Amino acid sequence: MQKSFSSIEIKSVQEDRREIEGIASTPTPDRVNDVVEPLGLTFQKETPLLLNHKSDQPVGTVQFGTPTAKGLPFKAKIAKVDEEGVVKQRTDEAWHSVKTRLIRGVSIGFIARATSPLPNGGTRFTKAEVHELSLTAIPANPEAKITGFKALPEVPDSARSTLDLSILPPELAAMYTAGLARREAEQKAAEAARKEQETINTKEENDMQKTNNTNHIFIRGAIAKAVTMEGGAEGYASMRWGAGSKTVEYIKAIASPMTAGVDGSGALTSGTLSRQQFVQAVFSHSILGQLRGVIRVPAMTRVNVENEPTAAAFFGPGVPCPTAQGTFGVHMADKRKIGVTEVISEELARATDEAAEVTISAILQRALSRGLDNAFIGSQTRGEVSPAGLGTVAVKAANFEAGLEVFTGDLTMASVIVNPRTAVALRSPTETQITATGGIYKGLPAIASCAVPLGKLLIVDGSRVLAHIGDVEILALRHADVYTLHGGASPSVPVNMFQTNQVALQAGQYADWDFVDGAAIEVGV
Repeated sequence: MQKSFSSIEIKSVQEDRREIEGIASTPTPDRVNDVVEPLGLTFQKETPLLLNHKSDQPVGTVQFGTPTAKGLPFKAKIAKVDEEGVVKQRTDEAWHSVKTRLIRGVSIGFIARATSPLPNGGTRFTKAEVHELSLTAIPANPEAKITGFKALPEVPDSARSTLDLSILPPELAAMYTAGLARREAEQKAAEAARKEQETINTKEENDMQKTNNTNHIFIRGAIAKAVTMEGGAEGYASMRWGAGSKTVEYIKAIASPMTAGVDGSGALTSGTLSRQQFVQAVFSHSILGQLRGVIRVPAMTRVNVENEPTAAAFFGPGVPCPTAQGTFGVHMADKRKIGVTEVISEELARATDEAAEVTISAILQRALSRGLDNAFIGSQTRGEVSPAGLGTVAVKAANFEAGLEVFTGDLTMASVIVNPRTAVALRSPTETQITATGGIYKGLPAIASCAVPLGKLLIVDGSRVLAHIGDVEILALRHADVYTLHGGASPSVPVNMFQTNQVALQAGQYADWDFVDGAAIEVGV
C-alpha cells in the first residue's frame, strides 16, 4: 500500500464530539516527482482513522467528501472513550495532539489501480483506492516533510523503469536517472527512519508495560516482600517498577491504607483484579475449571440440589404454580485451604525481566491446580481438612458400556476424566479425537489429568458437582528454615533460605466442593 502525505487544513473543531473537518490536500508533484490525482481517488463510505499508519492503533473514523482538483475533503471523528485503558490513552493522545498542533498532517494509505511514468522519474497515480487516513506529524522543513512521510514499497529493479532513455535528449535522460537515484536514496532514508521510530516506540511500550502492567501486581507484591521482607518492599518496588507504578501504590495501600493517598483505592482495585486473575488461572487449569456444568456456589451456604432433573410446567389461573425442590442438605465451607511452599532461587526473584514474573506465577498456579486435581480425584472422605474425592463417591463399573448403563446423571453435562497415558492408549481407528490433552471419547468431552490412576476412567456429571473457589494468599519467606526440601540432607534437617540464596513462597488457595448422589462412575479400560 502506498501513502501520500499532506498537511491538515482544519476548517472547524467540535470539542464535545471530537470532530475535525478539513481538506487533505495532495502534494502535486511531491519531492520524488510523484503525482496523485485527487479526482481519481475512490473510497468507502466510512474509512478507519489511524495513528501513524499503524493498523493496530485505530483512533476513529473518517468520511471523505467529493474530491476536487485542490484535494480530498474529509470529516474525521476521534473516538471519545470513557473507560480507562489503552484505547482511552491512545484516542486522548490523538485528540490533544491535533488540538495543540503537535500533529499537523494527514496521510492517505491507498492501493494504486492505474499509473503512468513521468519523464522526470516520478509516477502519476491516476486511479487509486483509499483504505485509511492517518494522523501524522509533519516537520516544518519542507525537505524533511517528504522524506519523513513518503514510504513507498520497494520496487524491483526490473520494474523501476519502462522508459527507453535512448529516445530522450541527454539532459532529460540525466534528469530521469538522477530522479531514480534520489528516489532510491529517499526510500532508504525513510525506511531507516521508520525502523528507528519503531525501535523507540517498542522501547517506550516495553517500559510502560514494565511500569504499569496491572496483570502482575499481585505477584509483584509477593516478589518485593520475598526479596526484602516487609520493611523494604515499597522501596524495592519503587526501584524496580518505578515510584509511580501501580505495584508501589498497591504495596502502600496494603501496608498502610490510611496513608496510601488518593491512588490507594484504585491500587487496591487493581490488586484485587490481579489476584482474581491468578485465582482464575488456577481454577481454569484444574479439572474443576474444565468440567462443564459445574455449579459454582458461595461459601457457607446450603444448596438445594436435584436427585432427578426437574422441569417447569404450564399452569392456569387460580391453580398453584408447580413446585420442584431438590434434596436439602449439601453444605459448603470456606475454611478448607490447599497450599504449597515453593522454593525458588533468589536470582529468579530479582530478575527484572517480566518473564520471571510469569514464571513464578506459573510455578505457583500449576502447583495449586495439580493439588486441586489430586484431591478431586482422590479416595479421601470429606473431613475437616479436605473435601471428599471422586474415588469415594464414584460407582464402580467393569467397562465403559456398563458404566453408561448405571449412570444416573445428565449425559448432556457429563465429561470423561482420564490419565493422559490412558487417553493415548484409547486411540483407535474409531476413536481418533482423544489425545493426551483431552478431546472427545465415545461422544463425551474428555479431560486429561495425571491425577487419574492409569487404566481408570471417570464419567462425571458436572451439574452434580458444587464447587466454591475462594481467594488466594501468597506469603514470602526470606529468612525461613524449610524442612522436607527436595535435595536436602534429610527431612528433619532444615534448609535456611537466606544462607542458600533461596526464597520460599507459600501459596494458599481456599476451595471446597461436594457431590450430589450419582455424580460419577469409575470404569476400567
